[in-house]
Amino acid sequence: MTKKDYNWVVGGLTLVLTLAVLFGGQLLWNKYAVANPINKTFQNIDGVESVHIGPLNEQGRTGEPIKIYVKLAHVPNLQKLYGEMAEGLKQVSGQKKYDIIIQDNRTPDLDKFYYSIHYTIQEAIFTGNFTEMAERIEAKASIAGVETQTYVDTNKVYLQMTKGTNEMYVVVARADSRQGVK
Repeated sequence: MTKKDYNWVVGGLTLVLTLAVLFGGQLLWNKYAVANPINKTFQNIDGVESVHIGPLNEQGRTGEPIKIYVKLAHVPNLQKLYGEMAEGLKQVSGQKKYDIIIQDNRTPDLDKFYYSIHYTIQEAIFTGNFTEMAERIEAKASIAGVETQTYVDTNKVYLQMTKGTNEMYVVVARADSRQGVK
């Protein structure tokens, strides 16, 4: 092997080794510095059944929010639970953007009911008449056989819907915030 051939082999091996170390380091960083602290924070919150974090590599490069998929068990107060999740994320992730995507055990009946009332929610967000919104939702819920709980704070409207053993949780942002729930 000539000296010229030897330099190409060494250079190629060095490049492969460098890329392997960089990608391995990024995977370890994502697991131990991002995913594990979020998982530990959410495990301590009552009502959270499981947590899955979306692919961090894609989200980190494009500036996209970190997607956090949260499976909820029976939740007595969605507003309180969401506040605990948001506060935990602030402590763990600082200024990073995130989207909490709630996974529940909704049914087509609950979806249909939600779509029958979502205009009422949007109208209340625009007009600020949340008392009327709650009354209209309760009236439609009693006809549909759905139990509902509605909460409102300065940034979001929280809606819990239950029919039998199935539950649906929806959080609608009132203002243009960079954090959201889908």
